[in-house]
Amino acid sequence: MSYEPHDMLTDRARHRGELWRTLAGIAFLGVATTALMALWVLALSPLRTAGGPGEGPGGIIWILASFICPLIALAVVMQVLHRRSFLTLIGPFDLAGRQFLKVLGVQAGVMALALVLPSPGGLTPVANLDTGVWLRWLVLALLLLALQVGTEELVFRGYLQSQLAVKFRSPLIWLVVPAVLFAVLHLDPTAGGNRWPVVGITLLFALSVGDLTARAGTLGPALAMHFVNNFGALMLVGVSGPMEGLALYVFPTRMSDPALLPSFALEALLIVIAWLGARIVLRR
Repeated sequence: MSYEPHDMLTDRARHRGELWRTLAGIAFLGVATTALMALWVLALSPLRTAGGPGEGPGGIIWILASFICPLIALAVVMQVLHRRSFLTLIGPFDLAGRQFLKVLGVQAGVMALALVLPSPGGLTPVANLDTGVWLRWLVLALLLLALQVGTEELVFRGYLQSQLAVKFRSPLIWLVVPAVLFAVLHLDPTAGGNRWPVVGITLLFALSVGDLTARAGTLGPALAMHFVNNFGALMLVGVSGPMEGLALYVFPTRMSDPALLPSFALEALLIVIAWLGARIVLRR
């Protein structure tokens, strides 16, 4: 598969695709998202369950719902600077839907493989959340997980990648720059010595979904791969710490534990397998 299908996204971005508009859009996204998040915290913190962000199911729901803030900022950028709807960043809806389902099946298979493989490093997940409680939160959590994943893909692959591809022919710019920014924004200082391996895995993931977006011409594959990945990490098997609130099981250690390094290596391998599998099914 070539990158020719990427034109379906970049052609839509050529109208009002000047570089200054993209740079202004990036700046506005950063400022507006920060401001809206501050308002979100001030207005809705009293409604959040006790504990810090991410603690308990309600804490995770609160975090996922907050992604409405960058989505609103992106909608404003698209209307004011580019005169089009943010939904046009997805690509042709019918094609995106078919590609989404194809890659969803691949990613679900990879996730199933990850769940049956022995945990590397000698770590064994332990029960974290009662199944009944988990099921009661499931529908709302899935809807808000779709909001979180959708917002990130619209911003990084839909907006940044396609806008940069209008002005720069080299994938070293339009593919790598959004991926690096995505990875750096996921830097977790609490991960200690593991923070850079985590950034590296996130970069690998971002490059994978960016490549699939360019080869597919829609956000469908990236949305599928991202959704299943985050579902597994947030709602199936997580790591003890601030983001464990909705996980059925957790590794009984912190993200900074060096014992997690073998798990990071396995995760990187699974990302590559999922990427290759997605490329195969997208050819059909």
